[in-house]
Amino acid sequence: MRTKGLVAYPNGDVRLEIVEAPSLGDNPYAPHDVLCRVLYCGICGSDVHRWKDDKTGVKTSPRKVVIGHEIVSVVEAVGPAVTSLKPGDRVVHEIVTFFCGYCTNCREGRYNICLNLAPMEGRAHFVTGGGFTKYTVWPERQLHVLPGQVGSRAAVLMEPTAGSVHSVITRMQVRAGESVAVLGPGARGLLMLQVCRAVGAGPVFVSGLARDEPVRLRTARALGCDEVIRADVEDLPARVAQLTGGRGVDVVLENTGASQPIAQSVDIVRKGGRVLWAGAGIRGGVTATLDTYQVIVKEVDIRGEISQIPYDWDTAIQLVERGAVQLDQLVTHTFDLDHWEEGFDVAATSADCLRVAIEV
Repeated sequence: MRTKGLVAYPNGDVRLEIVEAPSLGDNPYAPHDVLCRVLYCGICGSDVHRWKDDKTGVKTSPRKVVIGHEIVSVVEAVGPAVTSLKPGDRVVHEIVTFFCGYCTNCREGRYNICLNLAPMEGRAHFVTGGGFTKYTVWPERQLHVLPGQVGSRAAVLMEPTAGSVHSVITRMQVRAGESVAVLGPGARGLLMLQVCRAVGAGPVFVSGLARDEPVRLRTARALGCDEVIRADVEDLPARVAQLTGGRGVDVVLENTGASQPIAQSVDIVRKGGRVLWAGAGIRGGVTATLDTYQVIVKEVDIRGEISQIPYDWDTAIQLVERGAVQLDQLVTHTFDLDHWEEGFDVAATSADCLRVAIEV
């Protein structure tokens, strides 16, 4: 069977083409393979940067493959060894589907950073194909049944929610009562805000730009942010110092992908505090000038993050199911697959956009 699919090439090209739909049994996941009919797939910032970027530092697909990883689908058929899923189940997709299983990291459950596979070789949307097409195939153990009250369109943000749980809880171990600064008010930053609130952290500050005020910063306030800071109008370190009595915040979650906030993250964290750098990963990394003296004398812990582990998915689904994390208002635009380029352009340029869902 042939259908449309959004295909990435190793030279950086992205094209809508006619592709061969996958089939059960003819893939690396058999006999635990699941054929899924895609409903929606979200446009991640990493998709945007691979589509239209100067390619400096941005890693393109290692092979010709259908991309898209924020997937919501319906099970169409299952392989002979599948026991936990059945046709008609609505599911969301983990993205790490390949890992060795025996290296130190995999044995610790951290298969998102398997020592024996490069990152792109572990992620299905760079190997067997992703969700910007009508059908995709996935392994049973990396699919999660979606709670009935969660809408299919909103659920494109389940994967970023799992990533936000990974950032806030698994990597940073944010605790109740801790103060947090979230740098960057995009969909991922607003999900981090909600996860922080769900574990009882506070106060939580969110920084953005003046152009973010009408949608992103207003949404941050509605979701429980204690204070928004417009970093191009206000002095971010001075404002954080004012809000914390000169102490600094316990935790900084950097989600901008820009060099200045990375440097400022060390300025605004308290002595002995913790900093997460997350935003630059979707761009292949950035170069930032950093005052290492502050890292040393403040004994700052700096961490990175990538993807998720099973705990993160289980927690994310529970948080969304009980309403502690809200997704609907964060999916602001929808396009069909034929108008994918318009959707990508909105995702890349519009200050009114939080997340674009492609309806397949």
